[in-house]
Amino acid sequence: MFRLSLKMTLSRRGRLLLTSLAIILGTSFLSGTTIFSDTINSTFDRLFTDVFRDVDAYVRSTDSVDTGFGDQRAPSPISALETIFGVEGVSAAVGDMQSYARVINKDGKPLGEDQGPPTFGGIASESSAGLWSVEDGRLPVGPEEMMLDRETAEKGKFEIGDSVRVNALSGTREFTLVGIANYGDVSSPGGATFALFDQPTASEFLLKPGFVDAFLIKGDGTLSDEELAEAIDAALPADAKLETLTGAEITEETTSQIKIVLGFFTAFLTAFSFIALGIGCFVIYNVFSITAAQRQRESALLRAIGASRRQVTVSLLVEALIVGLIGSVIGFITGIGLSQALSALLNAIGLEIPTKGLTINTDAIVQTVSIGTLITILSAILPALRSGRVPPLAAFQDTALDTVQKLTRRVAIGLVLIIAGAVALIASINGASVTILGLGVLGVFAGVLVLGPALSKPIAMLLGKPVAMLRGVTGAMSQQNAARNPKRTARTAAPVLIGVALVTAFTALAASVKNEIRETIGSSFRGDYALSVNSRGFGGIPVSVTDQIDQLNEVDQATGVGFIAAKVGDESPFVLVFNPKTSKDLYDLEMLSGKQSDLKKTEILVEADKADEKNLKVGSSLQVTLVDGRSILMTVAGTFKDAYGNYAFSRELFEDSTSPLFDSFVYIKVAEGVNDESARTAISAISSDLGIGTLESRDEYIDTQAAQVDQFLALIYGLLFLSVIIAIVGIIITLLLSVFERKREIGLLRAVGMTRSQVRTMVRWESVITSLFGAVTGVVLGILTGIVIVVSLNESGFSAFTLPIVNTLYILLGAFVIGVIAAVFPAWRATRTEIISAIASA
Repeated sequence: MFRLSLKMTLSRRGRLLLTSLAIILGTSFLSGTTIFSDTINSTFDRLFTDVFRDVDAYVRSTDSVDTGFGDQRAPSPISALETIFGVEGVSAAVGDMQSYARVINKDGKPLGEDQGPPTFGGIASESSAGLWSVEDGRLPVGPEEMMLDRETAEKGKFEIGDSVRVNALSGTREFTLVGIANYGDVSSPGGATFALFDQPTASEFLLKPGFVDAFLIKGDGTLSDEELAEAIDAALPADAKLETLTGAEITEETTSQIKIVLGFFTAFLTAFSFIALGIGCFVIYNVFSITAAQRQRESALLRAIGASRRQVTVSLLVEALIVGLIGSVIGFITGIGLSQALSALLNAIGLEIPTKGLTINTDAIVQTVSIGTLITILSAILPALRSGRVPPLAAFQDTALDTVQKLTRRVAIGLVLIIAGAVALIASINGASVTILGLGVLGVFAGVLVLGPALSKPIAMLLGKPVAMLRGVTGAMSQQNAARNPKRTARTAAPVLIGVALVTAFTALAASVKNEIRETIGSSFRGDYALSVNSRGFGGIPVSVTDQIDQLNEVDQATGVGFIAAKVGDESPFVLVFNPKTSKDLYDLEMLSGKQSDLKKTEILVEADKADEKNLKVGSSLQVTLVDGRSILMTVAGTFKDAYGNYAFSRELFEDSTSPLFDSFVYIKVAEGVNDESARTAISAISSDLGIGTLESRDEYIDTQAAQVDQFLALIYGLLFLSVIIAIVGIIITLLLSVFERKREIGLLRAVGMTRSQVRTMVRWESVITSLFGAVTGVVLGILTGIVIVVSLNESGFSAFTLPIVNTLYILLGAFVIGVIAAVFPAWRATRTEIISAIASA
């Protein structure tokens, strides 16, 4: 039976190709993501092992705040370096920094993208413990000299001797470029930009005089790394709040932090690869239903000559095993190219991965082939069982029929799933966890899919009415053909339904987020201009620049808004920071209690829902720990709603802090009598013209902030495009089956005068009706999902659901195009039906 299964599989190469294609598309995405993740991990393991190869110990502050992507630590006093040098076993030690610094290109624009890799400032030293090596030129000395990493110098076309402008915590300055450096054996880690200075200049310009981020130490070989770390810890005074790690420990920690950040991206891709595999299951199931129908006579003949039901069933499962193995292996090979494309994509947006070839682990091969094969076999079980139940008398029939069974049990199961999902969704709306929300959405999706065959006939008839009116007899036949087999139509439309539902839900969610952004900014920002950066919590606009703008004669008022990591109670959020003395009537929070302008240094504002959750009210006390180690018992001075963040501090709290503080936005009100051109020129001269932020009018700024959501939406569309391809493959296969089943029917129609053009039209509109059935059902399901998600997120600031009508119409138009494209090959095959042989097949 195995040899027979193999022969029958290879004898139908077209079906083998189409079946394998669904497996290939799904497994290639999974394979590419896995290889890409393994390559990233091995690359940064190698990179930081090389970078820290001469670092035996690492001293840093014990004061820190967890940001979710690693700890943000307080600076360390440079005075500790003398103590470290005095420890027996230390041969070299140097301060280390990775603070914010933005290099400005020769055209006046910042190097690097806001959404790209970070822009660092650091220390270049001749110490053997340092991380940077001089490739060209020399080390910087004094407050007017600097170095650049090689990649940044090449991108900016900087040469030694050029003047380079850099923006940092202390403002903006010009330096003379005296050297080019490498980070280990790469030009720059992850495509980041590095501006390097001597230690005194770096401390004063990037942080605070007398402080660095940490210390790199090299031993003399007399002590092990662990013994050296213990000796340094013993020598450091207890009140210094410093700790010592070994070189291996800091290497592991640094690598892990980068893996965490990039892990979100790879996890995101993996999730969509499983969505593609799930959608592919419907196509595979359809294919093997086709196989069972096409081999009905073959199966009956096998039964007639003595084959058991089990042997016939196993025969089809063996075919599934072969198809799954072939498709998965090809999918894995295709995934290698996809992983290279992912690396190229990251390089294109500035996130360079310094790879030295791909890392292909055995686990990736086993995982891809196992999952692809298992999904194929599981998808083939029901068709195989049906094939085994074919009676021997069916051998006398030459026409393959994919039979229709009663739908009563299916309707009952579908309704139960929908009701259970609806109960979970209602619970999530009333405050249940996100897990309950996910289970509810899954239940409703599963219920609709199970209920699909019961819905497909009436909806197909409804959608087909305009086609029948427009195309006459051929349109009516398309309508009837789409409704003829409800199960097959529902299975074919399922990939379209899932893809459209996800696209619609994400589109509706994005529209709601954009509307919320517009309303939130529009209600709080009342000025004429906004200076902004998309710093994602690292760097931004120096507060000194904000103060300079406020002092301009052309400006009536300017206030800055920033974010900083802090531990508030038992949470570690990014806290909103503003200046209550300059924010009145320019940046106004929607206060529910208390007064924004009265906020004092040791007081805090709390978002209303968060205050209710924590049982806080005006006058309550809240323990706050800052990155610099200060622990302050702050008083709740008021509550607000609809703002970025759950907590707000006064800028005054950070006047004597070593924690770097930047503004993310500066809101500006023009002085009375000053025209827009004069105001924009004056403000730009000390900000955007120097590469500090982007200056926009109020309307431009609101549009820009809302448009950031479109970038995420474009990524979702791109990832779901694979599902669209799988859906097209599914429709093609089903139409081919339809043509095969109706071979005699098509022959008779051609014999009585139907033209080839009419045959093509009939098949094409059948495809369109099937595609639109999935799209219409998916749009309804997606809109309902979007509404539930938005309502469930009311506590996070969402106030209303926004239906993107135009985008929804585009989605339906796209489904129409999918139907037309998918029908091209099956329609061509239908026109090639031989009239005489088709009629004789009765």
